[in-house]
Amino acid sequence: MDLDEGTASLHVQNVCVYDAFTVSNSIMGVNRPVNQVKGIINSLDIDWSGIITSETANQSTNKMRGTFVENTAKIAVTATTPRTAVTALSNGHGFRFASDPASTSVNHFAVIGHEQNGVFF
Repeated sequence: MDLDEGTASLHVQNVCVYDAFTVSNSIMGVNRPVNQVKGIINSLDIDWSGIITSETANQSTNKMRGTFVENTAKIAVTATTPRTAVTALSNGHGFRFASDPASTSVNHFAVIGHEQNGVFF
């Protein structure tokens, strides 16, 4: 990330996604098998660029300060769900999603920044 240039990037592959269905299940593990993968982010690429505006914040009452740059982002993602047993809710085949190429992204809002808060303030 380079705030002076307004650029940043995130590139990840093969990230497991766990679906706990509810917040309490996520925290306490209630009514669900532990560590059950419900999806995989096969690839995620986000590239931020340009500077539309930049802002700084320093809110000692809220224990927060930071520098933020509004810019544009291009995103491409591919995700899949694993094959499962056939049930009334699933045909068992799994699912694959692939976005259009990043070059076709339509940008409505993007921001990158550096923030300090809480005990790091």
